[in-house]
Amino acid sequence: MVGGGCAGGAAVSGEVAFGAAISEDRKHCAIVAAGRERGGTRLVVDLVWYDHPRGAVARLAGLSERHDPVDVVVNPKSQSGTLVKPLGEAGIRVTLLTAQDVAVAHGEFLDVVRDADRFAHLDQPLLTAAVRAAQQRPLAGAQAWDPKVATDQAPLVAATGACWAFVRWEELSQPGVWVV
Repeated sequence: MVGGGCAGGAAVSGEVAFGAAISEDRKHCAIVAAGRERGGTRLVVDLVWYDHPRGAVARLAGLSERHDPVDVVVNPKSQSGTLVKPLGEAGIRVTLLTAQDVAVAHGEFLDVVRDADRFAHLDQPLLTAAVRAAQQRPLAGAQAWDPKVATDQAPLVAATGACWAFVRWEELSQPGVWVV
């Protein structure tokens, strides 16, 4: 199990969004937090949990209680779809990513990661390994991460979803966004 720094760690400060993803072989689940860097403006990802999927709901429940996330995201059209019902039963509101959301999240993640002034990571070995082994696949007229590579992509998929959710929350929480 990985113990990340989410709120208590040195990197993420304030509001967070969580992404959860189960590996293709169903041996692991990754939970990643995304938020803003303490004292800075860069987006930060933190792999806060990586263990067997059977513990994911309890871990997300604890994280949600402690951090009151702005969102928790799961791709229901993936191995992670099995988390949706138990998370709901645990009282955790989950945003279900559509194929379009996954494709947009992928593109936005690539854009932000390529700009060191906008993105920071904690150099966590499991997430770093997933990034280094990452391959893309076509999805919804764009691209998405290919989960069927030899290195577990769950940390990267969860990070991508968490970033997408956090950025969406920031956009919608701007003053005047709902003024018509």
